[in-house]
Amino acid sequence: MNEKICQIVDSSGSLPREFIKHYNIREVPFYFKFENTNYYRENVEYKASEFYKHMEEYPDDIPKTSAPNIHDWLSAFEDQYSKGIKNFIVTIISSKLSASFQNAISAKEIFKERNKNVKIEVIDSNTCACGQAALEIGIAKMIDIGRDFEDIVESIHKMVGNISSLFVVDSLKYMKAGGRIGGATAFLGKLINIKPVCEFIDGVVHPIQTVRGRKKSLKNMIDLAASRIIDINRKIIIIQNAECQEDADYMCDYLREKTNYCGQILKSNLGIVVGAHSGPGAIGIGFVEHP
Repeated sequence: MNEKICQIVDSSGSLPREFIKHYNIREVPFYFKFENTNYYRENVEYKASEFYKHMEEYPDDIPKTSAPNIHDWLSAFEDQYSKGIKNFIVTIISSKLSASFQNAISAKEIFKERNKNVKIEVIDSNTCACGQAALEIGIAKMIDIGRDFEDIVESIHKMVGNISSLFVVDSLKYMKAGGRIGGATAFLGKLINIKPVCEFIDGVVHPIQTVRGRKKSLKNMIDLAASRIIDINRKIIIIQNAECQEDADYMCDYLREKTNYCGQILKSNLGIVVGAHSGPGAIGIGFVEHP
């Protein structure tokens, strides 16, 4: 017999707001700040559009981010438990990029010590942004059709190893400032307009193609994505962008043209915590097979 399951995510997946509402997903926000501000909670106290506008107007004011703390995770568990929920599936940004995963694990141990009758599975997505979102969309749909907790968890672990997360940034300086790439790579990109296609591999960022020019980088990213997709009708696909909707539309149209695909391709804004490390103009595609 299926028991009610609560899906909890951290905000790094940047799930579409309407999707979170429809599937009753609980989001635990990251924190961020600019040089002369206090910390804000992502999606609670600051809009992404305002965030990227600030980055464009003050390009040297590099934002800092902070993971949800143990108290944040405990509050999410306690709130749902008070509503009668005893089964939790939690998905989180790559543990190699943030303390969010370890904080959630610590909160899980504390909460289970207090409440022996709960089941909590904390999943390291090994990625973030669009790849993490694709995974979380699949989980929501499994919960929605009534699959059992253990069955869903088994499927999730299989999915995590098969997520593709590809992206391009407009400027490499934010990735350099956040320690995501080396200084030599950033300098090269600035010097000759290199827009590398990057990928999350084993939880960290790797440049995988060196491309000159924005439009060509977007095309190459979709070419690469299409080359990896055997049966597109079995994929969950999402494109995320940081204030470059026209490029997102181009990627979506080009993918459909290249694959003759007429099914759903989700689109959403790239969230603040990921955008802080990738900057305005960042764009990516994530996909994983339907569970």
